[in-house]
Amino acid sequence: MTDLLNDARQQFIACEWQYDVQPENHYGYSSVMQSLQKHAKVKAEAGLEEQAKILELLGRAASMMLAPGSLNEPFNPYFADYQAGRRSAIPEDFTVDDLAFFEVILNDIVEPWLKARLADLLWLCKKPRNPEHAKVAIENYIVHAIDPDTWHRDINDCWERSARLCMQVKDFEKLNDIKNQLFGAFGIEYPSNKFMALRIAGLLDKLKIDHELRENIAHELMRSGSGLKREGDFNSARSYLELAAKKFQQCRDEQAWLECLVSIADCFEKEADSRSGGSNMVSNSFYENAIQAYRRIPVKNRENYNVNSRIEVIRTKITESGKASLDEMGLVKTPGVDISDMVESSIAHVSGKHSIEEALMYFTGLYPGPEYQRLADSAKESMQHSLLGSLIGSSHMSGDGRVIAKTPPMNLNAGEDDPANQAVLHRQIQRQFSIETQITVEGQIIPALRQLLMEHRFTKEFMEALCHHSPIVPQNRKHLLGYALWLGFEHDFGNAIHLLCPQLEHIVRVQLKEVGAHTSNIDREGIENENSLSTLMDLPDAVNVFGQDLVFEIKSVFTDALAFNLRNEVAHGLLDDNSSSSISAIYAWWMILRLVVRSMMLGGLRKPEESPEGGQPSE
Repeated sequence: MTDLLNDARQQFIACEWQYDVQPENHYGYSSVMQSLQKHAKVKAEAGLEEQAKILELLGRAASMMLAPGSLNEPFNPYFADYQAGRRSAIPEDFTVDDLAFFEVILNDIVEPWLKARLADLLWLCKKPRNPEHAKVAIENYIVHAIDPDTWHRDINDCWERSARLCMQVKDFEKLNDIKNQLFGAFGIEYPSNKFMALRIAGLLDKLKIDHELRENIAHELMRSGSGLKREGDFNSARSYLELAAKKFQQCRDEQAWLECLVSIADCFEKEADSRSGGSNMVSNSFYENAIQAYRRIPVKNRENYNVNSRIEVIRTKITESGKASLDEMGLVKTPGVDISDMVESSIAHVSGKHSIEEALMYFTGLYPGPEYQRLADSAKESMQHSLLGSLIGSSHMSGDGRVIAKTPPMNLNAGEDDPANQAVLHRQIQRQFSIETQITVEGQIIPALRQLLMEHRFTKEFMEALCHHSPIVPQNRKHLLGYALWLGFEHDFGNAIHLLCPQLEHIVRVQLKEVGAHTSNIDREGIENENSLSTLMDLPDAVNVFGQDLVFEIKSVFTDALAFNLRNEVAHGLLDDNSSSSISAIYAWWMILRLVVRSMMLGGLRKPEESPEGGQPSE
């Protein structure tokens, strides 16, 4: 030990720091950080600069947020504003000298929160790695009691991180101890917190350490879910039953798995019935969820559970509630270019909703999407009043200076069907749509989104469940699409759009394949390749499947070079940090959210008035 490190250690001991936060005011590592910062300020005011610097350094170490699911990046900054080039500490910020100091004081630390954090940092960053550091972190992470009042104050993350460290250093004896402690806590009744047992079971499932316990866990989850269902708490019941179904599937208990699926579907229907008196719109979405839940039951088993007749009954309820729900919805309109009234109306439109489902329905009803014929008529009128602009051809450039499209001048010697005149009209239509989109995003979507986030909490799990029950989201895509949509509620539209573009393309492809459209091509070598989104949207079947308005919207947002062209921008890596969070990206995110949410009410992508028979789309 060098003299410098020894002096620093003595200064730390002299600090006499103790974590003095009352249990009811403890909120995990953020509280530890605040305690260290408070004591650092006291030391600085007393003229003890060295001690103040030590406590500030430890406060930075404690500030990081645990991300226990990642072995390589288990710590995230407490705050980050990357556009301004600012963020709080991350592991890479700590120097070799900092790590040496952490190591020399590790045995002097009594507080488990800080000891676990420093030991974990040493395991993660110090070279060569010392497994003893990981073991110190493991022991101190699981000192904290498994208690429903504090479980989500970083303690759940501590237990998960501890288990993953055990796996990493192959300390299977300690891992088995953690598993047994978690399972023991799972078997306890928690009258004050109905989700505690579910959360513990979910952690065991996530860690994949419950192999010999799965059957017991599954039956207990099913028992709890059935009890909640009898009490009329359908949402909580479904949460338990979903995990129970997963566990029974892992145990290969097909009958119990099917019983869970039937019970989940019945929960949706019963909740829809209970909601019909308050909101047909919300009730309708639950009926659709019930049908989707019944469809999870394999065809070979449906007769035993009377599934087909139940679906027929629910379809009738969907038709009735769907018609009634249209009367509950209204469009938000504002004259002129002053959007202040629109902003206020949009906020009022989504505020005060009793449930997150109802709030989403109103949020996605702010704007019905573009009406192609109205835009075309407006474009023609605009061209007549400003003919000069149409007589001059134009080039359209991307943000990096490339010419990506050219529009010819209008041909006055030809009619509307002339290709040049059609191109000029199309250019003007896209201008109209661009203006309309900007007003929609700035005057409606963004203000309403802010209001929603003030009143509701949108989790990844909820968005994944939303996608799971949407009839347009293909199988095995709920996690990808749900995560992408959730990113929008995090204001992370840049990452969202990079996930949403290919997922929308897949949705379009699946919808077209269902009507027999050919979505691929075979080259001269006999290799079959899938067509891109732009090619898919040009297929004759596209208008029949999606309707003229939605075809125009998808093309304008994703594939048209004269419009936003996001599919091409994403596919070729042309979006940067700023453009990936632009008006077009926000609109694209909201548009896909609208399609997913509304598909559950309408049974598909098309509006009722657009269906070939003029009524509700068929199942």
